Amino acid sequence: MGYSKSVYDRADRILNERRLDAEKKADRVRNAFYEKYPRAKEIENELSHTFTGIARAMLSGQGESIEEIKNKNLALQHELQEIYKAAGVSEESLGPRYVCSRCSDKGAVDGVTCECYKKLIKQIACDDLNRRSPLSLSSFEGFDLSYYPEDFRRKMGNILNYCIQYAKSFDRDSDSIVMTGKTGLGKTHLALSIANEVIKGGHGVIYISAPEMVSALEEQQFNRDSARPDITLDILSSCDLLIIDDLGTEFSTSFSKSAVYNVFNSRISRGVPTIISTNLDLAGLENSYTDRFVSRVTGYCKIMYFDGNDIRLLKKLKS
Repeated sequence: MGYSKSVYDRADRILNERRLDAEKKADRVRNAFYEKYPRAKEIENELSHTFTGIARAMLSGQGESIEEIKNKNLALQHELQEIYKAAGVSEESLGPRYVCSRCSDKGAVDGVTCECYKKLIKQIACDDLNRRSPLSLSSFEGFDLSYYPEDFRRKMGNILNYCIQYAKSFDRDSDSIVMTGKTGLGKTHLALSIANEVIKGGHGVIYISAPEMVSALEEQQFNRDSARPDITLDILSSCDLLIIDDLGTEFSTSFSKSAVYNVFNSRISRGVPTIISTNLDLAGLENSYTDRFVSRVTGYCKIMYFDGNDIRLLKKLKS
C-alpha cells in the first residue's frame, strides 16, 4: 500500500512494544510460578537438555541410550503436567499473551504480512488524516430535533434513527449514503456522529472535505509539492469508511470530476461504504459531474433528503 515511511516505522514500533510488553508480563508470571513451584523450573531445564543427550548418544554410543532418554523425557513431561494441574495453570497461560496470536506481534508469518499489521498500518494512516478534522465535535446526543419545523421533525427523526443503527451495526459491507439538502440542516453533524461511533468500533474512518481531497489528489497527479502527501487514492479507496463532506464546493474542473468519480468507483469495486454530504440534489449532481457518477450514486447509495431551516442560523439567533 502507498503509505509514507513514517507510517510503517510507527507500526513497527507499536508491534515491537506490544511484543516486548507481552514477553515481560509473561516473565513476571512465570517467575512467580517458579518461586512457588521450583521443581517445575528444574524439570524444564532437564527437558531443554534432551536433544543434547540424544545427539551425544548417537555420536558416541556411550551414556544413556536413546530409548532411556525418551522414557525419562516422557516421565518428566508427565511430572510437569501434574505440577501445572496442581497449580491450576497451563503451559500456554504461563507464556506471552500477544495481541495477535497468529504472528506473535511480529507482523508477518513465514515471510507473509499478517492481517494485524495491515490493519495497524491502515489505522495509523487514518488517524494521521483525521488529526485536523472535526471528528470530536459531533455526537448523536447533540442532534436536536426541536430545531426542525414540526412537519419535518418526524422525517428527520427517522434519518437520525437510521444513522444511529447504521453506526451501531457498521461493517465493511454496510450501505453507502448520500446526505443531500441545503446548508445547515445537520448533514455534517450526523456524518461526524457516525464516524465517531464507527471509530469506537475499531474501524478505520477517513473524514475529508471534497475540496481538500481533490486538491491533494491533483497535486500528486501533477507532481506538485503537496501539503497533504498522506492523502492518496489508495488509502481513500481502502479505508473501512470514507466520509466526503461538502461535495460540490470544490473548484469544478475535468480533473475534479474525474477524481471524485475514481475515488467513489474504486470504493464500489472494493465493496466498502462511502458517506457523501452535499448541498446539491440529484439534478445538481448530474449537472456538476457525469451521468456515470450519478448512475453509480443512485444505484449504490441510500439517498437521505434533509429538510428544514438553517439550524446553525437558528442556534445563533437563539444564543
